[in-house]
Order: sequence, then structure tokens, then C-alpha cells
Amino acid sequence: MEFSLPPLSPFLALTGEPPIPWIRWQESFETFIAAVGLEEANDSRKRALLIHNLGSEGQRIFRTFGPAPTYAECVTKLSGHFAAPQSVMFRRIVFRQRRQQTGESLHHYVADLRSLASLCKFGALEEELIRDQLAEHTNNPKFREKLLMSPDDLSLAKAVEIAFQIECAASLASQLAPSSPFPSQPMLLTQTVAPCTESQDSLEVNFAGRQGATARQTCAPTTIHSVSATSRPFKWCTVELDGVCLPLLLDTAASKSLLNVSTVRRLFPLRTFKADAEDLYGYGHNKIGMVGTITFSVRYGTKALPSFTFQVSRQGANLLGFDLFCALGFSVMDNTGSAILSVGHSPWQQRWPSLFNGLGCLTAFNHQPLLSPEVRPVIQPLRRLPLALRDDVTRRTAQALGGGHHRAARRLTMDFQPVEELSAKFYGSTLFTKLDLRQGYLQVPLHPDSRFLTAFVTHVGVFRYTRMPFGLSSAPSCFQKIMATIFAGIPGVVIYLDDIVVHGATPAVHDERLARVLDVLASHNLTLNGEKCIFAVPAIEFVGFRVTADGLSPLHSNVEAVLNLPEPSCPAQLASFLGMTAYYLRFLPQYSATTAPLRELLKKDATWAWAPACSAAVRQLKSQLTSPPVLAHFDLESPTFVTCDASNTSVGAVLSQLQQGVERPVAFASRSLTPAEQKYSVGEREALACVWACERWHVYLYGRHFTLRTDHQALTALLATSGSGHKPLRIYRWSERLQAYNFTTLFTPGRENVVADLLSRATPSPTPDPSPDTTEPELILMLHTPLQATVSLEDLQLASAQDCTLSQLRTYIREGWPSKVPEELVPFHTLRPCILAMAHEGHLGIVKVKQRCRDLVWWPGLDRDIETMVKDCTACLVSGKTGPPPSPPLQPLQWPPAPWKHIQVDICGEFHGIPQHQRFLIVAYDLHSKWPEVVATGSVTTQVVTDFLVSLFARGINHIRTAFYHPEANGGVERLNQTLKNGLRAHLADGLPFSAALRCTLLHYRATPHSTTGSSPALLMMGRELQLPLDRLRAPTAPAAAPYQSGRVMDRQRRMKQRFDKRRRVRPPPFAVLDWVRVRRPNRNHKLLSFWSTPMQVTDQLGPATFCLADGSRWHASRLRRVAPPSIADPGTGEDFDPTVGDLDLSAEQLQAPAGRPPESAGTQAEPEARPARVRASPSYLRDYVTDF
Repeated sequence: MEFSLPPLSPFLALTGEPPIPWIRWQESFETFIAAVGLEEANDSRKRALLIHNLGSEGQRIFRTFGPAPTYAECVTKLSGHFAAPQSVMFRRIVFRQRRQQTGESLHHYVADLRSLASLCKFGALEEELIRDQLAEHTNNPKFREKLLMSPDDLSLAKAVEIAFQIECAASLASQLAPSSPFPSQPMLLTQTVAPCTESQDSLEVNFAGRQGATARQTCAPTTIHSVSATSRPFKWCTVELDGVCLPLLLDTAASKSLLNVSTVRRLFPLRTFKADAEDLYGYGHNKIGMVGTITFSVRYGTKALPSFTFQVSRQGANLLGFDLFCALGFSVMDNTGSAILSVGHSPWQQRWPSLFNGLGCLTAFNHQPLLSPEVRPVIQPLRRLPLALRDDVTRRTAQALGGGHHRAARRLTMDFQPVEELSAKFYGSTLFTKLDLRQGYLQVPLHPDSRFLTAFVTHVGVFRYTRMPFGLSSAPSCFQKIMATIFAGIPGVVIYLDDIVVHGATPAVHDERLARVLDVLASHNLTLNGEKCIFAVPAIEFVGFRVTADGLSPLHSNVEAVLNLPEPSCPAQLASFLGMTAYYLRFLPQYSATTAPLRELLKKDATWAWAPACSAAVRQLKSQLTSPPVLAHFDLESPTFVTCDASNTSVGAVLSQLQQGVERPVAFASRSLTPAEQKYSVGEREALACVWACERWHVYLYGRHFTLRTDHQALTALLATSGSGHKPLRIYRWSERLQAYNFTTLFTPGRENVVADLLSRATPSPTPDPSPDTTEPELILMLHTPLQATVSLEDLQLASAQDCTLSQLRTYIREGWPSKVPEELVPFHTLRPCILAMAHEGHLGIVKVKQRCRDLVWWPGLDRDIETMVKDCTACLVSGKTGPPPSPPLQPLQWPPAPWKHIQVDICGEFHGIPQHQRFLIVAYDLHSKWPEVVATGSVTTQVVTDFLVSLFARGINHIRTAFYHPEANGGVERLNQTLKNGLRAHLADGLPFSAALRCTLLHYRATPHSTTGSSPALLMMGRELQLPLDRLRAPTAPAAAPYQSGRVMDRQRRMKQRFDKRRRVRPPPFAVLDWVRVRRPNRNHKLLSFWSTPMQVTDQLGPATFCLADGSRWHASRLRRVAPPSIADPGTGEDFDPTVGDLDLSAEQLQAPAGRPPESAGTQAEPEARPARVRASPSYLRDYVTDF
């Protein structure tokens, strides 16, 4: 990648001694300021940059010094603390004790001597003393002899030059020396790995896949009193870490490679550690003290690793563990040359070693996405050719290109072949090799003009890709096209993105093709992932299937996942189950027929009723998947058969071929019939099955002859491609569509058409015929519904004589009725409820009932009684006719005084079309600073949520739960979820991956001022603003301080409350303890289910608008309605419900069956109606009679 100037390493990031002396780090800091052009910057900016680069621990120590307003004062105080004066004698002792380490280069040794001598105040004798120290403590005897033979006035520069000449001469001499039959890599020591007996074969350590010198050793002593180099010899291996040679103790029993912290600080003083070390244990389960991890580039001989992470321990030896052992490709060989401990290189990897080393870079190709702001290209899909025509089209195209009639056009995309086309290429092969390109996309160079499209910003600089990255929208098609281009002309090669399959009928053919493929890969500088490559095996896993010489079969791991699924309990689970089983549709002969009862439950407005037929269908699907047939590979030369059949609800077909004297299935297919197609005649359904099967397998059948089998004998003439005669219009149109195919129609009786006949017999009827004695529901309702009570004239006379209100009426009757009042009936008190019930018989609203009563009756307070009666009507309440209850006043939350005092947590999702491990977002929202913390997960179990919250806070947490189905109580995080969804939707539309879109949305939200606080969440949380690319346009200023926001927040909350209360017309909650209320249901799974629950009593008031009910649930006043205390038998009540359950069962409030209807048995279900019921009404001449039948 191309990148800007990297930042300076922190001076002291962790507790302990600084990895670099203060004097050296200060010099590096001054150099860094000069490199970035800040020498002339103002004093405050240099001071801020100095404090920023001190690291977290350095900043903590700096804050203890007191005020230091200028840059010079900061340097003085830091120098006084970290650059404590040491005696010159001590520094000179350290200089004289410095010796050249084993494997240390002369460059590094001389540089370290100069650094130590600069602190010893040698003066004019500095170079002479360095020369003497070099001669005395070098580990090269020849160099020491050469210096002792030199004159006394030998300068240091001349001595270093002599040393370099001797090292170069030794290196050249070792290269010209005759090599042994078993060449080995250079080693520092040659002890064997472990003691052995005299009878045992000697062992040797093979580095980089080569044999080395065999080292024998005698038996170990019988009693070992101490472990030392004499009683337990070791083997050392010298490797280069970032160009510095370092001997490592070979220990294949150690799972990780370790470096001592003192060694790292001595050889790499400018490097820092990452605090992500693993917990390691030594022999006896003793825990090893760890410091962190560090990454180097590793080289040993011809083996090189661009990066390898070592674990850094506080003490102990430097170990070459098994992880580096495998990464370098080492193996342990015995004296016969057989590997007893090997990483596992195949002969193909040994023959082409460069193909399995490192990340390659494709030559002669690069990727440049074309962007045209004026023209919007139109995508033309590929018209897939039938298999029988592809060779002919290829030949004709080549002839046209050679004759100059046409020229190849550049196509920007590459279409992927379906599985059935890929399967046809494997016919006749018995051996398969699967090659996996190492990070395939990253081996394709990205055109320099297009690299700016991949730029991204991190905390260490701005980067952009030089290779084609994963996630680029044009990457898959480009990569597939490149692979198809470089492997064109090689038979027996199937390519799907970075998976390359080489197959052959015999070992010789397979090996010849594989050698050609590997040569092509090597010539294009492509590399493979040796751990994922499989060579010359009889079966492989490819694009979700198992490929063998016999054909295709589903993967056991995928089938096992389907078998472990429980029975679906809701439409969403059923849709997921059918989606998983449909992946192996080609292996299930009667899939549409089997799943017919299941698909009935997914239709629009269908009632969820899990029947025994559904359970049987699920069991049958799982049974078929446990032993699926092996589908044969399609052969262009074998005879082909298409067998079709139809049932009342579906059509099915099987494509088979006669291969080696046996008819083998190639593919199964089936589909359900639409309601209109189910009304076709038997012959039309059979013809539809034939036409659909031929067009379904057009790619196999077009351009070749095949046999079309059907168990409907009349179709042999109706679908014939020759002949004449009268045909039904629909079949005539279908026969015209079949004119494009060359087939022979063959009649096959149903008893011989096993697979297709199973389709027609296994399909259950979706709508069973009703029984003859089924009674019409409307007639039952008319005969058995009780009539409303009527009021006779005698009842009126008797009751009016006892009513005191009618005394005034008698006066009006005797003296005359006032002319201003129309004549209306005034009923007595005892009959008023009955009259109101008759007026409200159709459960009309308040206005309608008043209109009906005002023309007939009147009494004082009529309107009030009507309103009370309609509002207290249980049936109207549970059916939702009375409308939602009024909203209570808005209760703003008090603004927390500091961050992390009040946090709101919510789960956002499920998101679709993204990786499975990122379907949900767990969101934590700080109400003080408006700072969000978000993590993407694949599930929202208690453990996942707890792990996320523990990473943010712990101890002393007061968990407050909001009321059921009242998200307004968690309004802050709910509003954040809306912002997150909008931001993610926009960034995903820009082509960003989901993780990058989430990071970008959170970054801009945290850096943008919030409308409530007026400040950004970052400023209120951390005391500083985040730097965005737009902020680079602003002149450097001092960091802004977080203003006092309490007054602004309270003002915003007050105005928001006023708007809310005015818009919602809020009223205080009318509830009190011991009141009876109903709860509005959150959702319904049936249209006739009531809107309100059964009456429950209020036991406590938890807040201004939150109440606790008798069942322990907490509800907001906006979901409650006050009702009268229930009677012993309340006709309008329903069953209780669990507010935590999303889907509610039908309660007793649904329509009851009439009393006179015969009851159904407990183990059976009511059969659905076969046709719409006829509406029956009583004859007009019976209106004046009371019927009793």
C-alpha cells in the first residue's frame, strides 16, 4: 500500500522502564518534527505534539510535574525526570562489557558501540577506544588477527572496512565450497534434539524441507542429577528478525515462539509491544510471565515470512516454537530420509515450491474499474447456450475472428455458471484436485488510476490499496474473467472464483492436466494456499456439494443442520426451513408435492394451524435428506430421457441418462400449480408438466435428441412434432413451443413410471370435500341465536303506573302537551337499560345510537346514559371500536450530571443481506454526552449481551426496565437506532462493507454536535473533538473545552414537552391503586382476536404514568383503559396473555360455535369449507311468527 509518513512511536506506553533512553527519543522527536515540517510551528502546538507522543504512562507522569506552559519547560522537566545523570565510570564499564553477540551483524555491533561511547566522554580517544573494543570482543578470530597485524595508527573507518571485507570473503567462500549430498541450512550449534540409545536410528532436523547433517549421540546417563548443556544437549537455529540475526532454541513441544523482553529491548530499542499476549504455561503448569507481543519479518535461508508475531516473556530463553516451525516449513527426518515430523508437503508442492510461498502478484493483468459520469451502462444478461451447441458456437466464433468478420468486444463482467453446468464437466473423471489461491483477489494488481477509489483513513495515516481488495463490487466478475482467460485451452479445469478443480479419468491424464495448471500459475506469478489444497483424491467438496466419480451428493454437514431443526412454530421458522431444504431441491424427487401442506400455511391471510399432515411432510423431507440419491454427471453422448407427471397440486419431472447400461438420474424438478392451473383437465396438466420440464432443462435438451415419457397416452399424438389433427387451443400453443426441441414421445404406464407416479399419488388434497351432512353456518345462526327480549304494551302500562317521573307526564296529558316539545316516548327506569341495549344491538357508535334514540324515546340525561353505556360496552372495548386511550403528559428524563451515569441499552435488528455474524446490533447510549457504543453480533443471547456490557461498565449498576411495549421510555437509544439504520442504509448503498459502514456512521455521529446539547458526543465524553477529513480545512486552534450544557438541555426538554403535550392532547392518567383496567394487546395473529386483555387490578403506581398490575407486569398508562369491576360471568372477557410472547393464540373472545351445532371430537379438526357458503334468510311471510325449528 501507499501511505503517508508513519507516526512516531510513543515514549512510554506501558508501566516500566522506557524502551528507548530519553536522549535518543528526544532526538527522534526533533527529527520527526523537522520531517513533517513543524519546525516553525507555534510553541503551543509543539508542546501538544510532545505530550501526545509521550504515551499513556508518560502522560500520567508528566501531569505530576506541575504547570509547564511552554515547550522548553516541558522538555526541561522531562529531561530532569527521565534523563537522570549517571556516572561516567558506570557508562564506561557498560561500554567495555559490550561484546558482539552470536549472529549479530558487524553493522549493528559498531553502531551500538558508537552509541555507548557517545555517553562516556572519551573525547579525542573515542574512535581509538571503539577500535580496541571491536578488536577485543569480536566473535571473528580472523578479524582479530588481521587487526593485531595492522599498524598502531589504524583508524576506526579502516578497521570497519577490513571487517566487512573479511565477512564478504567468508560468505563467498562458503558459497563456492562443495556441497554435501544432503545440503543443510547454516546452524550455530549442532546438538541433537534429544538423547537416544545406541540401538535407535539417529535423527536430524530438516530445515526448509532439506536434509541436514546426521548427529548421533550416545546413551544418556542412567541417573540425571541436573539438567545442563552436557546432560541435555539442545539444537539452536539462527534466524533473521527484521535483518538482525538471532539464535533461537528449537522446541517443537512449545506451541508458541517466545522472545525474552531484555533481548528485544537490546536489539530493537525503538520497537514497542502490544498488550495482547496469551496466557502461556510451562512444564508443570507453571504460568509464564508475559509482557506482550511483537511482530517481525522472519527469514531463514530461502524461507521468508513477511510478518510473524512472537510472544514476549519477562525471562527465559528465546524459543523457536511449533508455530514458527510449521510456518517455515521445517520437518524432522531420520537417517533414511523419511519424515517423522513434517508440515505436510505433497510432491506437487515440492515440485513447485514457489507456488506455495507468500502472496503472488498476477502479471500481465490489472483491474481498472471504468467510471463514466455521463453514460449509464445497460447490463445485458448472458444468454446461456445449451451444452450441445457450445462447441459449435466456439468453433464458428473462432472462424469469424480469424477471417476478420468480427472483433472481440470488451465485456466488463463475467457470468457464473450454475451448478448443473459445472457438474456436466466432471463426467468420466475419477481423480480430483482442488487448488485454493492464497487471498485470491489480493494477487490482482489495481490500476494506479483507480487506487484513489480504495483510500481509507486510520489513526496511523491514510492508506489505499495497490491490489484489488475484497468487497469491490466488480472484483468477483473481474477475477472470474481473469481465471477463465489464463486457463483457457486446458481441458479438465473447473474454476469458481479462487477455487480451481482439476479432474481426469486416469492418473496419467489427471497429472498431465495438473502439471499444466501449476505451470500456468507459476508463469503468472500466482501462489496457492497449501493448507487448503487437496491433490489426487476420489472425492472433493465443491460449491456446497460432494463431487465423486458417481456424481453429486449433498454435504453431510449441511444435511445434518437441516435434520437438527425442530418443527416450525411460526411462519418465519417455516419459511426458513423450506429455504434450507430447497437448496437440495435437485435431490428431492417429489419436493413440491411433499411441501404442499406446508406452503398452504405461508399464503396470505392464512391462519396458522399446524396439522398432522404438516408434521408428516417435515418428517418425510428429513427422511429423504438422510439418504439422498447420487445424481450422475450429464454426458453429451449418452441417451437422455425426460419423465413427467402431474397431480392435482403440482407437476414433477426427472432427467435421466443411460450410462454404462444403467439409467441414472441427473436431476429432479417439481413445482406447485397455481389456482388457475389446478382447474386444468388431467390431459392439460400432463401436457403442462411436459412443456415445463423441457423448458426447465433447456440447457441440457436443446440441440440434441431425447425421449419424452408420459403416462397419458393421448399426449403421444397431441404433443407430436409431426402430424395434424384437431388439438385443444391451450395444448396447441404448448405444442408450438415444443417445436424447438427434437424429441420422441413415449407412453409409459403409471406402474412403470415410478418417480413421476409417486408425485401424482403423494400429493394431499389441499381442500377436502365437505361431508353431505354439513350444516350451513348462516342457517345455524338463525335457528339457535336467542332473540332479544321485547317490551309489550301491558308491561309499559304496569311500569308507568309505578314510576314517579311520569307524574309530570300525566299532567301534560290531561292539560295538553307543550307545543315546543315533539311527541316522544318516555320509558320508566326499569326498562331504560333494555331500550339502550336494543338501540346498541349492532354495536354502533355513540353518534349512531343517539340518532336512533332521539326519534323514539327521551328521558332526562339520555345523551349521558348513551355515552356511558357505549364506553362501558365490553364487546366494543375488546374489538377496538372505542379507540386508543389518551396519552399521559410527557415526562422528560433528568439530564445526568456526568458521562456513564445513565445509560440506555437496546438491540437493533435483525438486518438482512449482511454476514450472519453481524445480523444484530447491541447499542449502549450515554444520556449525558449522547455517546454511542455499538457492537455487531450474530445472536442476542444473554451471554452475548452481558459480555458486551461488561466491557463498558461493571459494579454498582442499577438495572431499570421500561414498561412493556412502550419504547418512548427508552427514547434516546430508539432515536439513535433510527439514525444508525439511515446511516447504514446510505453507506451500504455507497458500496461499503457492513463493518466499514457501521464505523463510518458512528464516527460522524460522535463528531457532530447534538441538537439537544449543542456539543458533539466526543467533546462531552473525552473533552476533545474528533478529527474528520473536513477538519483539515480549519486552522490549528487550541482544544475546545466542553461548555456547561445543563441549561440548554433543560430548555430543549421543556420545549419538546410543550409540543408533545399540545399535539397529543394529553390528560393525566385516571388510574389509582385497586382500579380495574384492561391492557391493549401489542399484536394479534387473527383478525377477529380482541384488542384488549381481560380485566386486571392495579396494585401499585411506579411512576407518574407507570402502573403495576396484579400479574406483576408493568405497563404505561397509554396502553391501559379503566373498566368496571368484572362480574362473575363477564361475556366480553378473554383469556390472559403473556406480554413477553409475540404471537397470541386465539382466546375465548373469538366467535363461539352455536349451541345447537354438534360438538367436534377432541382429536379431530373441522374440515374447511369446499366452496363459499350460500346465504340463507327467513321468508318474508315468517317475519310475524316465532319459529321453533
